[in-house]
Amino acid sequence: MSSNLIDSSIILELQNYLINIRNSLISIPPVYPTGIYDNNTRNAVAEFQKLMDLPPSGVVDINTWNALVKENEKYLRRTRKPSRIPVSNSEFEDIKIGAKRDIVYAIRIMLNSYHRRYANYKKLEITDIYSEDVEEAIKLFQERTMLPVTGVVDKDTWDSLVTIYDTCGFYK
Repeated sequence: MSSNLIDSSIILELQNYLINIRNSLISIPPVYPTGIYDNNTRNAVAEFQKLMDLPPSGVVDINTWNALVKENEKYLRRTRKPSRIPVSNSEFEDIKIGAKRDIVYAIRIMLNSYHRRYANYKKLEITDIYSEDVEEAIKLFQERTMLPVTGVVDKDTWDSLVTIYDTCGFYK
């Protein structure tokens, strides 16, 4: 790989940081992700440096880079999707017809997300009761994910339900 490609990828990363940071620090001039250290990028860096009480040279030195990384991380933490639902622990108890537990809310919410994306899943009322309609939707889910079709949310079914829900970003 040529050094121009490496340089342009680093500049592109810098520009993306500036674009993110500008969402919080609106006085930073707009930058476009070109991979070229142009006047827009230089001006945005200089304004960022002023805001961070760094010498406003428009040149990215180590202190500027560290400040950019820190501010970008702050932005990403503020705008990140909700934390993933933790996959079950070894003390997981099977959930079946008649169960009235808080975890059933999460199961129903995840199944409703599948309803919005895929045919054959019915919309479920959000309650904490594991009823026949939930069991039916779980059986369909188990069938489609090649799990034993029991209608019971055991540890494997829960792990698959959460993993697919999280991986597909259904909470958007």
